[in-house]
Amino acid sequence: MNTATLCRVVARPGAFCRRLAATFVAAITLTLMVFVPAASARTRCKGAHTPIRFTSRRVLQRAVVCLINRQRRERGLPGLRSSSQLNRSAQGWTNVMVNSRDFSHGTDFAARISAVGFDWSNVGENIATGYRTASTVVRAWMASPGHCQNILSPIYREVGTGVRDRPIAGYSSSTGTWTQDFGLLMNQPAASDNYGPADSCPYN
Repeated sequence: MNTATLCRVVARPGAFCRRLAATFVAAITLTLMVFVPAASARTRCKGAHTPIRFTSRRVLQRAVVCLINRQRRERGLPGLRSSSQLNRSAQGWTNVMVNSRDFSHGTDFAARISAVGFDWSNVGENIATGYRTASTVVRAWMASPGHCQNILSPIYREVGTGVRDRPIAGYSSSTGTWTQDFGLLMNQPAASDNYGPADSCPYN
């Protein structure tokens, strides 16, 4: 029986993880079957529904950013800009998790982000394993309060995405491990002061 796992953290204390039962994964899939036709009327996110093993990392990274920006813009928030520095941070950590079989944010996720040269004032991170497509992982994050709050935070301006076509052994038997790093650079103002969408998380 397949499982999928999510974890989220922000620069201040308060990380949490949870394992999602197969029934929850099935519910996510069913919701996608209902909503994908409606989404097709909006701007398409290339590669959003393509299984992870059949497309490139770059396509998947762009699909995730497209999908989360769709969620933000539908709720009156500005979109996030893809950051090459945060992409390096997120991809590096995704590789570490898969290779070490350790599903966590490590001892100091903010230091990892600083190490790639991102001079931050606020940062956050979502991780997940066991999701085969960009659309399924984003939908799972949006259905989880803390992960959804990272995606819809009015503070962040930039985002990076990491992805591997392998699960983390012991946490999932289904393909796909993902990391999202969110950030606001030092001396930048917050993107918005609209906390309403994040306060209303999750969205199923």
